[in-house]
Amino acid sequence: PKRDWSSDVCSSDLSAREGPAPAPAPPPPDPIEVEQERQERLRALRAEREALRDVANEKSLRATLEALFRDIVAQVPSLPPIAVPPGKGTETRETLLLHLSDWHYGEIVDGQGTRGVNAYNTEIARRRVSTIVQSAIGIAEKMRAGGGWAFPRLVVALNGDLVSGTIHELERHSDPKNIVWSVYECGLLLAESLRVLAEHFPQVHVFCTSGNHGRLPDARRMQSKDPTRNWDTLVALIAKTALQSVPTVLLEIPNSYAVAYECEGVTVLQTHGHDVKSWGGIPWYGISRFLGNYNGLEAARGGRIGVYLFGHFHSQTNITYPGGEAFVNGSLIGGTEWTINALGRSDRPCQMMLAIHPEHGVTHRWPIYAEIG
Repeated sequence: PKRDWSSDVCSSDLSAREGPAPAPAPPPPDPIEVEQERQERLRALRAEREALRDVANEKSLRATLEALFRDIVAQVPSLPPIAVPPGKGTETRETLLLHLSDWHYGEIVDGQGTRGVNAYNTEIARRRVSTIVQSAIGIAEKMRAGGGWAFPRLVVALNGDLVSGTIHELERHSDPKNIVWSVYECGLLLAESLRVLAEHFPQVHVFCTSGNHGRLPDARRMQSKDPTRNWDTLVALIAKTALQSVPTVLLEIPNSYAVAYECEGVTVLQTHGHDVKSWGGIPWYGISRFLGNYNGLEAARGGRIGVYLFGHFHSQTNITYPGGEAFVNGSLIGGTEWTINALGRSDRPCQMMLAIHPEHGVTHRWPIYAEIG
C-alpha cells in the first residue's frame, strides 16, 4: 500500500513548533507584603531626605555666613610686625590670658530702675571695653618697662554672653534696633579691641565659646548639640572676618561649649558655666562638684586641667582645688534692674587677666575694673 508522508511531516512539524509545555504561572503577590515593602522604601527615602536636609542646613550655614561677611564686613588694615627685643638673660617670659565674657552688649540698664546704682547702654559698653583693653596693655607695658618680663603671647578667652540675645524679652530693651544690629556692632567692637591688643603683643590667640543668652529664639532651652548656633558665634565670625588682614590674631571657634588649650604647658579649660547647677541660689557648691567630676574624668584618661575659666555668674572670684585653680569672671554690664531689686546685688563691672609661667603656673591675677574710681 502507498504510505501517506504528508501526515507524518505535518505532525512532526507541529510538535517542533509547539515546543515544551509552558510552566505554570506564579501565584499573584500578597498585596499586604507589597504595601509593607513600599512603606519601608518610603521610610528609608524620607530618612535619607531629612538627613541630607539637616546636613545642608547646618553645615552650609556657617559657610554661607562667612561668605556673606566677606562681602559686607570691611577689613581693618594690617599691622606691621612687632619687634620682640632680645632677652636679657634674666627676664621672665610668660603668657598673658585675658578673660572676656558677659558683655551683654546692646542691653539697656535704666539708672532710675536701679536707683542710680548702675546704668548701661552701648556708649557705656564701648567705654568699658576700651578701659579693659587699655588697662591690660598698661599692665603689660609697666612690667616690660622694668626689664623683668616679656609677654610674646596673649590668649583671649572669649567666654560667652557677649550680647543679651532674645531671651527674657531683652531685645525690646536694647539700644540697637534689634538683635542683628547688636551682634553686628558688638562684632566690630570686638575686632577693634583685638586689633588694638595686636599692636602690643606679637601673637593674639582667641578662643570663642558660647553662652546661654546667645541661643536663637526657637531654642527654649540650651541645646547641647548646637554650640555654634548662637549669637556669640556670629559676633566672633564678624570679628574674624574683619581681622583677616591682621595675621597675628588667630581666632578659633570650636564646635563645643567648652574648649581646652595649652598655656605654657598648663592645660586651660574654658566654658561659660551655664551647665553648672546652683544650690540654694549659690553657684559655688555646683562649681566645686563640677571641678571634682571633671578632674576625675580627665584623670581617667591621663590628663589634668590646671586652670578653669567660667563666666555666667557675673561675680569675679577664684576657687582652688588640688592641682589647680578655677577663675570666675565678672561682667561688663554690672548690676541690672533684676539683680539689684530682686537680689540686692550689683557687682562692680570687671574682667580678669592672668599671667601663666611655664614652671610656676598662674603667677599673677589681675581683676581689671571697667569703671575707674
